Amino acid sequence: MKYLKPAHLMLSLSIIFVSTTASAIDASFRISNDTVGAGIETNFDSSDLNTGFEFFYRDKQEAINVSNINVHTMGQTVIGNLPTTVMLGFEATHMKEGEFKGSALALGGKLRVNVPSAPGLSFETRLHYAPDIVAYGDSDRFSRARVQASYRVIRSADISAGYQYLNTGIKDSDDRTFESGFYLGLKLVF
Repeated sequence: MKYLKPAHLMLSLSIIFVSTTASAIDASFRISNDTVGAGIETNFDSSDLNTGFEFFYRDKQEAINVSNINVHTMGQTVIGNLPTTVMLGFEATHMKEGEFKGSALALGGKLRVNVPSAPGLSFETRLHYAPDIVAYGDSDRFSRARVQASYRVIRSADISAGYQYLNTGIKDSDDRTFESGFYLGLKLVF
């Protein structure tokens, strides 16, 4: 009989905790020719706290696995009369490709702009960066950027298309770009 590993147990308990305390849960999926990504985000009733977990996998010569846990505070504002959601915070990221293993604590945020004249249409950008001082293992820095357009097809589902860039510096070697390409996505809102 197989037993649950500590990491699996912690993830399971976290999901149970989040599902009982969160007011909204979003599950997102992204896919391209040789990559797949998935994530879950939650918003809590009594605060402006947004938390999430994401996983990215690329199948190339060596499998690339990037996972992160993120925590942001969020608020509403207006940019040029367009309703905008701003999130600022950090993500703790772990990366693995062959013998390379690295981690980083990246600061950054997200910006989502809704277009009232086209109900359901929104544009989102995301940027996180970690300099050498908060990059660990074989990594000496980390950056992630994403730009996407989304359309709410029905109340509980968005479709999206976008571009993602994932890069890390490697100690005593050249930088490594894990991803630099376009993807299609789906987000389910619970």
